[in-house]
Amino acid sequence: MWVNLLGIFLLLDVVRAETATWEQLIASGDKLRTDARYTEAEPYFRSAIQQAQGPEEMAMSLGQLALLLQLRGDFPQAEEFYQRAISAYEVLPSPLNLAINLNNLGNLYANGGRCDQAEPLVLRAIEIQSRVSGPESAGMADMLDTLASIQMNRSRYADAEATFRRVASLRKRLLGPEDPGLAETLSNLGRICYTLGRYSEAEALYRRAIGIREKALGTEHPETARIRSQLAELYRIEKKYKEAEMLWLDVIRIWEKMLGPEHHDLGAAWNNLGSAYFSEHRFGEAENLFQRALNICEKSLGTEHPCTVTALINLASTYREQHEYESAESLYRRALAVQERTLQPEHSEIFKTLANLANAYCLQGRYQDAEPLYARSLKVAEASLGAAHPDAIVTLANYGLVLRKLGRKVDAKRVEAHLRELRTQSRGNDPGDFAVDWRELQKRAR
Repeated sequence: MWVNLLGIFLLLDVVRAETATWEQLIASGDKLRTDARYTEAEPYFRSAIQQAQGPEEMAMSLGQLALLLQLRGDFPQAEEFYQRAISAYEVLPSPLNLAINLNNLGNLYANGGRCDQAEPLVLRAIEIQSRVSGPESAGMADMLDTLASIQMNRSRYADAEATFRRVASLRKRLLGPEDPGLAETLSNLGRICYTLGRYSEAEALYRRAIGIREKALGTEHPETARIRSQLAELYRIEKKYKEAEMLWLDVIRIWEKMLGPEHHDLGAAWNNLGSAYFSEHRFGEAENLFQRALNICEKSLGTEHPCTVTALINLASTYREQHEYESAESLYRRALAVQERTLQPEHSEIFKTLANLANAYCLQGRYQDAEPLYARSLKVAEASLGAAHPDAIVTLANYGLVLRKLGRKVDAKRVEAHLRELRTQSRGNDPGDFAVDWRELQKRAR
């Protein structure tokens, strides 16, 4: 979670940038940023940099602009200004402000899939925060939140869940049950429960988070809409397609109005709405939305960002469903190459892509090509999600079928026995759209 270090300037109304003092520029920019009026806020922070007197004011101005640029989606510029702010704070007697900017840059890296760069920054921020304010401070909660996000991005779900629960406890005890930061922590806990197939827990956490956000920021704020988007994805997995579609259309309306039609969050939103259409077998509509999402994500985030990779995979799955297997394979392999460069070898997203590619091969009767992909994907799934996860179970079932197709009956019987054992452990949740039973696809393809 990013942290705003501003807490010393109070302003009821935004003032004109041309006539404002440095303090008024910072406070006005912060008010506009809090209201998600990012374009209007930028001139205030840039003017603050021009008016800054002394290294403390300069460092704060740089950090505030960096945070704004991150929220607006201008990540390269945000990185540059965070680095400048950190360099400034390194030589100032302001260790907590240094920790905040280290944490924010780590958050930026983590959200972009750059966890190897993120973790050392966040661990250093935590060490500074603990040394200066102690291990039970509100600032520590913010930094542990970022650390938990890194753990989650690396598929270390048990570690991430434990850290998020520690953060939630800290926030409630120190800041109260309506603390806006608690909403972010609860929504992240919801994402972990969703990933691990614990859908009832996930929904309860999302609803609590939405209630806090609506009370703190209102129903039309982009950050409130962000958690609604997560709830919509849960509805899609639970086959509540109409509810999911209505939520996503409302999220898109808010983000287009507040952030602009080319913002990277719109890429994620179009991708999510496309997923709902995909689940309803509305493949032509889904393809158009996935292509739109891919264009936005590539333009705003680059070719190796997780959002871009997700759009690639979903577009590939749409091609697969429409029997355009060469196009599907090309996109799956492109996505897998990025994931293998940017993620840990046992990341759950690599499992999904391997399973998807194997499914595409099965649809073409290429069982020899599919078998090693299923075998590898199952090893990754067991390490990241657990063997009893619903998606791992579906993939294991497909693996058993492939072994029978290849005449490996002894291996197939071993897999089927393991499958029966795991199904008794499964919570019975519905698998995600990537966990496709290719026999059913073959029936539709005929």
